[in-house]
Amino acid sequence: MKYPQALQTTALLILLLSSHLVHADAWTGKDKSLHFGVSAALGVAAYAQTHDRTKAFAWAIAPGVLKEIADSQSDGNQFSSKDLAWDALGAFVGVQAGHWVIGNQQIAGNNILSQPC
Repeated sequence: MKYPQALQTTALLILLLSSHLVHADAWTGKDKSLHFGVSAALGVAAYAQTHDRTKAFAWAIAPGVLKEIADSQSDGNQFSSKDLAWDALGAFVGVQAGHWVIGNQQIAGNNILSQPC
């Protein structure tokens, strides 16, 4: 699956889930920046390891999806499509930032960082 298709599929799933899982959850709640920030950091780290935006996005959003599934299983918590949307946005931004900063440079082995000046 190509990267734009993966993003479109994720966005569609979020929209479909959000219509069925509506509850009192503000788009700008205090935990949203944490969802965005953690997913963005994971996106950069995943891109640094994979050098593949689709795989990096999947790795970066997976913890957020698992957290929301776990929340839906515990008493007093619900699956939050808004949290997941912030996770997806953070993962996307992180992967894009990783691609922009790291590009195709390898982190380990023969890379630009290990070349003498």
